Amino acid sequence: MDPHRVYLYPAQWNGMVPNQAVISGQPPQQPWWATALAALLAGGLVYAVISDWASGEPERICGTCGRPGHNRRTCPYGVPRVSFSRAIPRSRRCECCGLYGYTVQRHHPRGRGNARDYLDVCDACHINCGHEGHFRNLAIKPRVCRVMNRSSFWCS
Repeated sequence: MDPHRVYLYPAQWNGMVPNQAVISGQPPQQPWWATALAALLAGGLVYAVISDWASGEPERICGTCGRPGHNRRTCPYGVPRVSFSRAIPRSRRCECCGLYGYTVQRHHPRGRGNARDYLDVCDACHINCGHEGHFRNLAIKPRVCRVMNRSSFWCS
């Protein structure tokens, strides 16, 4: 028997004429450069995937509040709330929008555990500007009043 021929036996004919059942010849050969190109592309793909996987640093997530960007040591929520001294009078003007006549709150722009810096802001500016629209966001010291759409009063 020739090793390069495929013989189908009568049980495998499936309605073929016996002379069609014999396939002769060698399988076609690929040119050497096609095999080299396929190997080069596969190697480049493997290198790209491994280098991307190995170079990515894990995102820092705080173990106290579960938010990204800081750790337990620098977490502004992992410490007890510090009250401001009542000896410091509150401003009657919002230090963000600059308007009078609203209830003014002391805002902790560096987190509730840090009393070194504060802003006296109205309720609307406290949420919209000091927490970027939601109390769950970390506190910031706004440079732009989102309520009045201009630079904050304390900056000018």
